[in-house]
Amino acid sequence: MNSIYRLLESFMRDSHRQYQGKIIWAEMTNTPCFVYDDKGYYINQTCYFIPTDDKYLCALLNSRLIYFYMQQIASSLGEGAFRWIKQFIEKLPIVKITKSNQQIADSIVALVDKILSIKAKDSTTNTSKLESEIDNLVYKLYNLTNEEIKIVEMK
Repeated sequence: MNSIYRLLESFMRDSHRQYQGKIIWAEMTNTPCFVYDDKGYYINQTCYFIPTDDKYLCALLNSRLIYFYMQQIASSLGEGAFRWIKQFIEKLPIVKITKSNQQIADSIVALVDKILSIKAKDSTTNTSKLESEIDNLVYKLYNLTNEEIKIVEMK
């Protein structure tokens, strides 16, 4: 019996480290809800995760542009909700960081860090202005025209 307790103790200690730095999201939501986790939280069967501590990716996944794209490709559940399942997430066009867009990516990550810091102090604080700044940087990253931005924001 002692060996089982040691095994469980080892699992609890090591699994916390193993899963730190991930992006978590719920399968069915009406808006993007990708959460950056650096605490090692566990998830249940209605959630997914990407084992990465990539705040840039988390910001892109939560952007209005990716939400717009998701509305075009994902299964609708009616009343605005979608199934944010792996087969759709894998199809999302994520811009890789290059020398030419590194500054934009760094600005996005800086804003994410600012939002995480604010939310850590008070999770009810409105960060929509910072989130809008991220959206604007994402539009720039994807080289959207003003007309294309209007289409994304009207949807």
